[in-house]
Amino acid sequence: MNKKELRRELIKKRDSLSEAFITDASRKITENLLNLDLYKNSTNIFVFVSYKSEVDTHDFIKKAISDGKNIYIPVVDKKTKTMQISKLDNFSQLSENYMGILEPRESELNISNPEILDLIITPGLAFDKSGYRIGYGGGFYDKFFDSLQRDIPKLGIGFEEQFVDKLPHEEYDIQIDFFLSEINLHTRRK
Repeated sequence: MNKKELRRELIKKRDSLSEAFITDASRKITENLLNLDLYKNSTNIFVFVSYKSEVDTHDFIKKAISDGKNIYIPVVDKKTKTMQISKLDNFSQLSENYMGILEPRESELNISNPEILDLIITPGLAFDKSGYRIGYGGGFYDKFFDSLQRDIPKLGIGFEEQFVDKLPHEEYDIQIDFFLSEINLHTRRK
C-alpha cells in the first residue's frame, strides 16, 4: 500500500471513531499533556488547531493561554506549501482558512520566529515507534521541521490506535521525539 492509499485508510479509520470517544480521549490527552514536564517547562508552544476527527486541541490551547504560555499556531501558504507560526492570544482571532482549518484572520496575524519555540505539538494520521509520522501529504510539517536551526522537542498527539510499530517513510521525513495518546507517552526508539 502506498502512502496515498494508506492516508485514505487512516482518515477513514479515524473518521469512524465515535464523537463520544473523540471527546473523552481528547479530554484525557489534554490532561496528560498539561501534566507533562515538557509542557510545564515550556514557555513558547507551537500547536495545531484541531480539525474534523483529530484530537481536539481547543481546550488545551485555551488552558495553556490561561496558564500564561505563549501559544503559536500554524499559518499555511498554499502557494509555497510552507508554514509559518503566528502568536495566538485568544480564540476570537480565528476563522477558517481555504481548507476549513482555523487560522488567525489576516488582521490578527502575528508572525513570529519559530526559533523561540520550546515545544512543537504536531498532528498526524499515524505515528510509529521510531518517531515517523504520516501526515496529510502536504509536507508542511517536514518542511517546517527542516527549516529549524535548532532541535526543538517535537511531540505528536493522537489516539492510541494511531500508534503503530512501523510506518513507511522517505529520507526527507523528519522524526518526532514523542507521541502522546489518551493512554501513554511513547518516546522515540533510537
